[in-house]
Amino acid sequence: MDLSNLKRRLLRLGYPEQPRAERHGASGLAASYEPGSPATPAPVKDISSSGIYLVTEKRLRTGELITLTLQEDGERGTHAENQISIHAKVARQGQDGLGLSFVLPPGVDTLLWGVLVRNIVTLSQPAQIAHMFRTLRTVLFLCQLCQSDAHEAILLLDGQLDHDRTENLLKIALATQGLLASETDGDRMRCHPTLLATILREGSWTTDETIRRLWVNLLVASCSVEAPDNSNHALASLLIHISPPQASIFLYACERALSVAPGVEIPPSGSIVLSPADLVEITDKSDATRNTTDVVYLFHLGLVQKEPNLTSFTQDDGIDITPTNLGLELYKRCCGERRKLPQHLVTEAYTHLRNFLPNYDAEA
Repeated sequence: MDLSNLKRRLLRLGYPEQPRAERHGASGLAASYEPGSPATPAPVKDISSSGIYLVTEKRLRTGELITLTLQEDGERGTHAENQISIHAKVARQGQDGLGLSFVLPPGVDTLLWGVLVRNIVTLSQPAQIAHMFRTLRTVLFLCQLCQSDAHEAILLLDGQLDHDRTENLLKIALATQGLLASETDGDRMRCHPTLLATILREGSWTTDETIRRLWVNLLVASCSVEAPDNSNHALASLLIHISPPQASIFLYACERALSVAPGVEIPPSGSIVLSPADLVEITDKSDATRNTTDVVYLFHLGLVQKEPNLTSFTQDDGIDITPTNLGLELYKRCCGERRKLPQHLVTEAYTHLRNFLPNYDAEA
């Protein structure tokens, strides 16, 4: 049963309140907790949506806040994606351990949290359990980025996307989390909630690893310890329309441009002109007309400076793929560079989209 159906069933039942949340045995779950270095491992006796009981001889003060890590028991649990960390408060002292209550981050839907926790301990298929861990990890990460404003992004996990797109979303979110974790202020990074939802929703369409990496880096570039900025939404709106072959051409053009003149917007040495054979090598597509059409497409998106003339195109013609300033800024953000996009480029991006896509109605 998928997450969406399970939530609907719980809602139909009314999910009646009980004096204590339903407890589940947790034989396939392992835990460790801090404070302490290294963290103290402890078997899990039972778990509910509101808390967990750990079997441990160690005693902590009632009311003390700790960091709790949950993972699959066994080798699979050693993988970071199959672990979650959350704050918990010591609720009671038992004869053989500690009762802890979860301290959920702002923005976490308690019903959704309860469904995911229950699935972790009741599902039997390893793939399903791993998916629940990854989903829980993603929900916590989205709440870290947007806190109580994360609902738009979290709702994407509630049946809005099919299975494959949901998996792609999880890959983008967890790859971003891994990159931010390596930064000094990674746990303080915030993202504009609308931009976060857009990147996850639109990035979930791709099955191409190169384009997925561009979405991941754009999300990294959109996270900051400062007030969330939505200017990269214009760049996300461009990235939506780039296919894998077009991405290969675009990346090659920007890499060439910046290697010729690092740190400047337009390479002073002139245009980057390729032969049809060069484009075949770059895209791994032997259709020269198709490759040239892809350059035309990039031109209309405002990412390259010149439009090839398809009406008089020959195999001997050179094709100019010199990137525009807008193209270079998109490339830099898709390499993770953080900087607010100038307003004139935001306007330019939306203008290209409106001209190229007559039904495009986003506000610049």
